[in-house]
Amino acid sequence: MNFKKTLFLATITGFLLTSCDNDNELELPKGNYDNGILIANEGAFSGGTGTISFISDDYTVAEEKIYNKVNNQNIGTILQSIGFNNDDAYLIANVGSKITVANRFTMEKITEISEGLVNPRYIAFANGKGFVTNWGQGSDTSDDFVAVIDLATNTISSKITVTEGPEQIIAKGNFLYVSHKGGWGSGNTVSVINASTNTIVTTISVGDIPDELAIDASGNILVSCEGSAKTSWNPTEVLGSLVTINTATNEVSNTLNFTAGFHPNSMVIDGLIMFLSTSNSIYKMSEEATSVPTSPIINTNVYGISVNENKIYVTDAKDFSSNGTLKIFDATTNMELKEFTVGLIPSKIYFN
Repeated sequence: MNFKKTLFLATITGFLLTSCDNDNELELPKGNYDNGILIANEGAFSGGTGTISFISDDYTVAEEKIYNKVNNQNIGTILQSIGFNNDDAYLIANVGSKITVANRFTMEKITEISEGLVNPRYIAFANGKGFVTNWGQGSDTSDDFVAVIDLATNTISSKITVTEGPEQIIAKGNFLYVSHKGGWGSGNTVSVINASTNTIVTTISVGDIPDELAIDASGNILVSCEGSAKTSWNPTEVLGSLVTINTATNEVSNTLNFTAGFHPNSMVIDGLIMFLSTSNSIYKMSEEATSVPTSPIINTNVYGISVNENKIYVTDAKDFSSNGTLKIFDATTNMELKEFTVGLIPSKIYFN
């Protein structure tokens, strides 16, 4: 018996029976994967496929490879990220150089974009269009671009040439901000794109290896710059930093330098609170803090992190060859609430 479908049908039947006696309208689930958590599992780099895990909001239902099961086909090699535009989910396969468009609540495939992409990374939406960062070929430092998607046809309508290694992308009104992590090199800029003209407005110098982007309570852009740790092959440490870009002027308004040895790889904003994570620790600080915390609130392996409704969600990729886990913590007490086994190399976490 398909428990998910039985539960879905029972919900609809219950609604129809009670609606005869109650004029108050209830909101029905939009599909089997509404009201839950989606985990993007990257999958094996060589010859593998990305997958999506689903966990219901009440933690009673957990299902693996939901896209594969619904469509009887694979997503493609390395599920880098997922972007939502209304009811549509854009599943970005990095190594496969394609984007699969599916209904985010049913996972039924709508179409596929495979032309005009080269190592796509992340997507944002503005002015009725989709904008996708592309690294291009690793051996070419000048072929990087942002692909513009016509959402009416789900085809690439144009490309915006940018500097090497465009990574995260975030929309603020009619403008997009792109962090240039550097691809296979090292970057230190953020590009600003006008979504109406598909042109670069300006390029802003920030810290070394900018990655995660977020919008703070004032509507400004926060940029988490990783820097680089001192290693046997990198004898000189480059400090990381947290940079604030004033979106009214597109200039840097503040830079908070991280301490030596602190190189966060993820950043999440929840209200006025910021969460930063390294590979094995999670830190918590106010948006207005003038220094980074010295002690973590949680010690655990971290590959991806997200925060929602006072809970911290953390993926652990384990050994990168066996299935990983999703751990859920209470954001007030920092106590672990639940742990689920998910897919191979679980990374980003999304909420339906």
